[in-house]
Amino acid sequence: MNGLRGVLSGLCDTNQVNSVELLPLPYRKIKLFRRHAVSRLASCLKDPNAAPDVLSGALKSLNYELDASQLPDRLYLNGEGDIHSRSGHLARLLGIASLHKRLGACVCAVNQSVDLVPGSEAASLVKMTYPTFDYISVREPCSLRLLNQLGLDKVELVPDAAFSLPPVTDEEVAVAAFELQLPAQYVCLTGSSDLNARSAGKFLPVYESVRQVTGLPVVMLASTKTDKALGKLLHDRNPEVRVITDTVDYRSVMAVIAGSQMLVGGRFHLAIFAALQGTPVVPFEGNTHKIKGLVELLAYPVGSIDWKEQELYPAQIRYVFENWTALGESLRVRSHYLAKQVRRLAAPELPG
Repeated sequence: MNGLRGVLSGLCDTNQVNSVELLPLPYRKIKLFRRHAVSRLASCLKDPNAAPDVLSGALKSLNYELDASQLPDRLYLNGEGDIHSRSGHLARLLGIASLHKRLGACVCAVNQSVDLVPGSEAASLVKMTYPTFDYISVREPCSLRLLNQLGLDKVELVPDAAFSLPPVTDEEVAVAAFELQLPAQYVCLTGSSDLNARSAGKFLPVYESVRQVTGLPVVMLASTKTDKALGKLLHDRNPEVRVITDTVDYRSVMAVIAGSQMLVGGRFHLAIFAALQGTPVVPFEGNTHKIKGLVELLAYPVGSIDWKEQELYPAQIRYVFENWTALGESLRVRSHYLAKQVRRLAAPELPG
């Protein structure tokens, strides 16, 4: 969000930019009710003549209610990693954007990875709603190719807004190291959206490979429920593992990554933080093609690893560890270029 606010600052008064905090989806324990509510919303999205109040009613059953008297001039749908075929949030996000559009707002779908199965219900909804929006951008090339395949050709490739964040300073790195009591040298480790709290069988071999190859202590970065559970597992096995959670602000997390020898894992924005700081990455896949797309965008010579391919862990980690200087510098230079692209493309002048 800080990145988005930064790129919007050249377009409008950011004091007039508000973020909408969505309520959790309802019917968590009664999935049949949720499927019914989603199906009702999907029917509204497929009907271009559906009145806004009908669409609004369908959204209300999914815990979203818009005060039409406070309709914004422009809505930015920050898609990130939620526009995919298995996403529970996709229909509601498309519904919110479509409601704003039908009420007269300018609507932009931005900062997103789109990973859909062609011919699926989710792909059909995207194919019908996206052409009605005023601007569409994706954050990596895999998503661009997919939308083009679906017949959507008015799409820009704009790197993730996080690329526009300024790198941390040496002073910030030093302060984070002191306040968080970090080792002199260490490796940062993360989980992935492709894992869950019960993925110890996939995750622990990564930790063991890092320790075996590098001999360095591990700092686990854990801002999600999954990564917190995996971090606790590591700390229980080895109390020397430092686990840093979301009680730490993002600048401090960037500083922790900047001070590490490398980042190992499959978290999208943490990989961007590493690239900005020139910290080499051993990338692991997520639940969509977003990590593959990020690797391609960064022109990074190290491909993402499937968590099932445990035989690849040691060799990939060793390669990055032994070539960390060259790999890190290539990431830093490429990130500097991508940051300029974000500032140039992310906030186009649009009607409304």
